[in-house]
Amino acid sequence: MRILSRLLMSAAKRIAADPRVRAKAAEVMQTEIKPRAAAAWRQAKPQLENAAAELRDIARETDPRANPRRFAAKVKQRFIDRD
Repeated sequence: MRILSRLLMSAAKRIAADPRVRAKAAEVMQTEIKPRAAAAWRQAKPQLENAAAELRDIARETDPRANPRRFAAKVKQRFIDRD
């Protein structure tokens, strides 16, 4: 097993040092990965903002520092038991 891991590490180092491979990786990053990540963020952002607003509302109703158990119960009720 040790020989296989050394062989794989050596191959990875050799591939990482190849300028053609690095250029192709940069191209794939710009053309495929970044646009997909941006689209996923645009889709998830409104949901995250809604969840943050709901947490702020719950925190206004019940102070999480003064009564953490009640705060957790309200969070569970609103987010988990919603269905």
